[in-house]
Amino acid sequence: MNAAIQSQREGVVLTAQNLLLQFGGVVALNDVSIDVRKDELLAIIGPNGAGKSSLMNCLSGFYRPKKGEISLAGHNVRDMAVHDVAAQGLARTF
Repeated sequence: MNAAIQSQREGVVLTAQNLLLQFGGVVALNDVSIDVRKDELLAIIGPNGAGKSSLMNCLSGFYRPKKGEISLAGHNVRDMAVHDVAAQGLARTF
């Protein structure tokens, strides 16, 4: 990995790359990527139907994206059960 990429990746604790989530023919997330760094505070904003809840559901394990990768602290959590993702430190509330 070159120095520029390594510098960008330092401090990343949660990453999602190229997520695709579909409900039948409806595409909820298409090629969504995000990196969250330690101590970073982010907001996911957008209009109704933009995919905010779908993204959070994928990150926390409630939904399984058709494509893409999700890692938390360097561990692949894409196919983990919700309670296992929560045990790693990522959970959502309703």
